[in-house]
Amino acid sequence: MSTSTRQLILQRCFEAIQAKGFETLRTDKEIARLKITKGAFYHYFPNKAELGYAVVDEVMLPYYEQKWASLANIEIGVAKALIAVLEQEKTKATETSIKRGDVLTNMILEMSHVDDIFRQKLEVVNEVQVKIIQKAIMSGRIAGELKNQTDARSMALYIVGQLMGCYTISKVRASKETFVSMVGTMQKQLKDVLVAETAASKVSDVTVNTVTSPSGDRPKSTIGVVNPFAKPEEKTEEKSTRGGWFSRNR
Repeated sequence: MSTSTRQLILQRCFEAIQAKGFETLRTDKEIARLKITKGAFYHYFPNKAELGYAVVDEVMLPYYEQKWASLANIEIGVAKALIAVLEQEKTKATETSIKRGDVLTNMILEMSHVDDIFRQKLEVVNEVQVKIIQKAIMSGRIAGELKNQTDARSMALYIVGQLMGCYTISKVRASKETFVSMVGTMQKQLKDVLVAETAASKVSDVTVNTVTSPSGDRPKSTIGVVNPFAKPEEKTEEKSTRGGWFSRNR
């Protein structure tokens, strides 16, 4: 029995989990498909739970790390790389993959409330993605490509969660078209919220446009859009000429 046999078992079971979930995984069927003995299988995995833990640690974790690999240790071109990852998700989506949904999301919904060890391991997979994106956003801010007002961790959590949501809604609708549309909208939103624009065309996180009346009266202010990912400590409130209050980042 070799390490390659163990890896083959993990990969085959991961594919089965992708297709139908962990609870419906039948180890006896996978043993038959792999044409190995039960003794060989249970030598590596004494029970189904241990198999599941190993799949998360050894297959799912690197699978999701690889998804964001282009952002790891990146210093420039962060926004472009981030949008490209989402574009790749759109490109590789198929009707079958959308009907199956995102395997991490499926397992979180299926197992996190049943088995706390599963929950902790799935949280690690989620956190690895968040940290990669968070670090990349911080690098983009240092390079001046991304807006300084953006809270890197909040944005990273949002990106991971939003993509999972795109898979979930598209799965229940069994629609690749829905997925492509939702991810496309997500790409546009990220460009608006994240990317620092040139001085000539810069739109601040709270846009205040001044309009001078023909009579030369004092300019009036019009309220723009608040960046929901601005650092909380950098938000202040000011009163508009409409009599309401609005947030403005320093």
